[in-house]
Amino acid sequence: STQSTGDGLCYVTGKKAMLLRAYDKIHKASKTFTFFTRREWTWTDDNCNMLMSKMSDVDKRLYNFNVSDIVWEEYYPNYFRGTKRYILKEDMSPAKLEEARATQARWNVISNVAILVFIATLLYFLYPVLVSLTPS
Repeated sequence: STQSTGDGLCYVTGKKAMLLRAYDKIHKASKTFTFFTRREWTWTDDNCNMLMSKMSDVDKRLYNFNVSDIVWEEYYPNYFRGTKRYILKEDMSPAKLEEARATQARWNVISNVAILVFIATLLYFLYPVLVSLTPS
């Protein structure tokens, strides 16, 4: 399989097997979230609304849980970081994050080169056809 081939290449070059580790993380996440993703959930905010209506203005400021006050652009990055750290047990140290950013940048370069090679190859083979179709 691709997984064992990729990890075999990593082993030969003296690097850690990445695909098996990635598969294990995905499998663990899948098992963790299965309970929540395989059920239908109905949520109501009746209790929150009742509680908010009975709170004093001071308590409302002190225990602010009004969803409309959430800054979603800040919430989701924190949510994902927390999921990676506390549920998936990933190392979120600055050094590990920097290493992940460098790996992502490398893969972006590889992806862009692959796209460029594909387009160049396509043009190489299509150009003669397109030129032959052009009336002289």
